[in-house]
Amino acid sequence: MYKAKKVVAFLTFGSILTVSLVAAVVLAGSTKSIFPVHGDDSPYQLTLNSNNRIYTSSNPNEFTISSVVNTNLNNPITISGHNIKSYNNGWQTILPNGYVFNDLTNDTNHNRISGISSIEYEGNGSLSFHYGYTLDNSSVLYSVETTLTAGVEYVLDEGERPSYFYLKNNNSFEINIQNLKIKYSCSVQSYPRNNLNILMIGNSFADDTIYYAKNIANAYGINLNIYNSYIGGCTVDKHYANLTSNSSNTEYSMRSTNENGWVYSNDMTLTQIINSHTWDIVTFQQASAEIGRPNSYGNLANLVSEVRSLTGTATRNYWYQTWAYDHDYMDYYDYYSYFNNNQDAMFAAINTCYQNQVAPLGLFEKTVFAGTAVQNLRSSYMGDTFTRDGKHMSSVHGRYLLGLNFISNVLNIDLDLCPCSFIPTEISESFVSPAYESVRNARKHPLVATQSIYTQNEMAKYDLSNYTEIDAGFVGNSYYYSMDYTNYLKRIGNDEGVSELYVTTKRFEPSTLPIGSLVFTEEAFGYRPEAWTGNSQQFTREAEQYDNVLEITSDFWDGYAYRAFNIFKAGKTTLKGQFHQIFDGFRIFVPNNKLNNDIVVKGYNSYSTNDRNLFIDQGVSFDNYERVYIDPIIGYYNCYYYSTLDNGYTDDPGKMYVCTRPFFTDRNDLSANTVVIADSGYKWRSDAWYDHGTTSQRPNPVTSSFTILDASFMSNYRVRTFNISKSNGDLVNQNAIEFANHVRIYIPKIK
Repeated sequence: MYKAKKVVAFLTFGSILTVSLVAAVVLAGSTKSIFPVHGDDSPYQLTLNSNNRIYTSSNPNEFTISSVVNTNLNNPITISGHNIKSYNNGWQTILPNGYVFNDLTNDTNHNRISGISSIEYEGNGSLSFHYGYTLDNSSVLYSVETTLTAGVEYVLDEGERPSYFYLKNNNSFEINIQNLKIKYSCSVQSYPRNNLNILMIGNSFADDTIYYAKNIANAYGINLNIYNSYIGGCTVDKHYANLTSNSSNTEYSMRSTNENGWVYSNDMTLTQIINSHTWDIVTFQQASAEIGRPNSYGNLANLVSEVRSLTGTATRNYWYQTWAYDHDYMDYYDYYSYFNNNQDAMFAAINTCYQNQVAPLGLFEKTVFAGTAVQNLRSSYMGDTFTRDGKHMSSVHGRYLLGLNFISNVLNIDLDLCPCSFIPTEISESFVSPAYESVRNARKHPLVATQSIYTQNEMAKYDLSNYTEIDAGFVGNSYYYSMDYTNYLKRIGNDEGVSELYVTTKRFEPSTLPIGSLVFTEEAFGYRPEAWTGNSQQFTREAEQYDNVLEITSDFWDGYAYRAFNIFKAGKTTLKGQFHQIFDGFRIFVPNNKLNNDIVVKGYNSYSTNDRNLFIDQGVSFDNYERVYIDPIIGYYNCYYYSTLDNGYTDDPGKMYVCTRPFFTDRNDLSANTVVIADSGYKWRSDAWYDHGTTSQRPNPVTSSFTILDASFMSNYRVRTFNISKSNGDLVNQNAIEFANHVRIYIPKIK
């Protein structure tokens, strides 16, 4: 711990609007920080008097400190105030050790402080102004730092007035403050320390938000009761209609969570839900399909008015700003194509609607910018991996981010100064920093996305110059179950509701996954390392793992002849349409000195001995092409049905196909002059989707041995996929990789 030299400073005070001190002011080292940062002590502490309190004069709304001089750059002077609040017949500032509760509300309540409204000083030198909020007795939960300019009044917005502050010399050679004036106001509104009741008038996006919110609040000692009045996809217009013209609609489910998961009260009206509690906070939001459309907010003021007529004026109304869809989201309707299937455009439209349609109404005391926190995290190494279907948040990481963001805003918690002790099992410590950063930046810059500094995952910390990445032998829509007596050695690819949760690797032996190898898993995923002592049914299985890095040691192979991996999204949600995330997010590296002929290197351009001859026969240079790994998925696509990229596989037709990952036009996944080769007895069909909606026609299957795709193959569509099958209709029989190898895709090399 750093300790500074002892410095003594002298303060003199004016008369009418001044604060008088009983004792001298001492800046002492090694005392408890006014702003505790991760438990560290600060060397700067202002000792005012034995009670650590300052009482103002007859004017309750400002005080003045005069003639503060400091010339020691090693110990910048610090002037501090804490928890300015109403007390008895006057006002007071209270330092951490002197915190008291308002007698009028007893000590079961925590005062909501409006705090400082402005600050200015006369003099020379540069002052750093650090301010923030506190919860309960001492912990600083949210903080901001800015630079003050002499002679300029720094005015704080109503929504950011703090309950503590400090000032310090901002590295000036000398600072001489002739007059320091602080204006403040106080509120005696109180939050109950227990049973804070929050109602979200929402939809499924609110479900994602409340899932972990109670656990996170509990970690800070606050018992928060948060409920969602749920109808899937419910808009502002529909909520308003359900309070007025359709008030008997019992379509609502009142949802909350406890230690065992979801708690539902179904078949309720919105009026019944609102009348069921006394609400401290009610949040409002627009449906994700409408949030970026400016003409969808016409009934927002009416909705708020109707709700307020039921809750009363003591309830605080918040706006909840939700998020844009994933880049690759495929929509049955035209929601996403309204923004040209562009995530940045959707995010910008959401914020424009807020600025033009929501904020001018002046109806909300606070806005919680969840969409900005989500967009911030997308700029980290997480990318678009933390949704479960392209728009709803993933069951663990996405929902945890929303919970952190919501509680940080509602309780004014600075996650950096007061980290949350609750972290779901599936989340690693490495995720916490980018999540906190995303929340912090959303609060600082709510209407713009802030680039994350966490752009490299755990794999980036390793020197892989002496390693080679190998082919994991991925197959989607399948899993191993070594304890199943009928399938103990096989990929199970036709188990409805289960297979779709997994991607499997090939089965490895010690020679193909040697000791010293490294396995890297992206943060949003987990895996189970299956294990066999031999070619027989097993009676135990290893536990699921969520480590980002697995080092293959002798313990990993101890007693086992074969190992494989079932990989899944944390929270076990379907991977339909998202298998490619795992194909890109689970990687294996083998030391170069352990490579052997049994190991297939990733990127190895394996091909049928006849492929080069086929290229030559067509007058095309084989050496100018590279083979694409298609990452086979058991099942098939059908663009006639909706516009999703789901892979049907549980019925008999599904067992006849292996399909590829999707190829997107805007990523230029398949360029013009791509070549598709099909072996005799095999065929392929390339399903295609436009911007949205079902496709009215599907191309016929292709049996030609050599097909060159022109530019129109991709340019007229947003996405293309490949279904591979045998010409005679034989079943895949779980040999997906061998099956898919009979259709090979080659793209021109980038020069």
